[in-house]
Amino acid sequence: MIWMWEARATPGRLADLRDWAIDALGGREGEVYLSHQSGGDLVVVILRLPDAGPTDTDAATAVHPAPLDATTGPATAPLPVPPDELVTGSPHAWPFHQVHPRR
Repeated sequence: MIWMWEARATPGRLADLRDWAIDALGGREGEVYLSHQSGGDLVVVILRLPDAGPTDTDAATAVHPAPLDATTGPATAPLPVPPDELVTGSPHAWPFHQVHPRR
């Protein structure tokens, strides 16, 4: 599963939100992008995770997504909630499944 996560940075805090997102990856391989928009700068994270959820539910906090369920959808985003002072509004996350090229 591939997750796209994005958050709008508080004005003047883009570098801080970028650094927070890199740290929030927790050693997982992910891509972090910056987007300068007229409505506010964004940090976007692309994270590839196994389709199955983690097996150790005690260690599976908000940084790991639950598997997709046809009735409820994804349970959590792939990253924890960032500190309020770094973001304007709430972060958004979407799960995707790659179809081309096949992995």
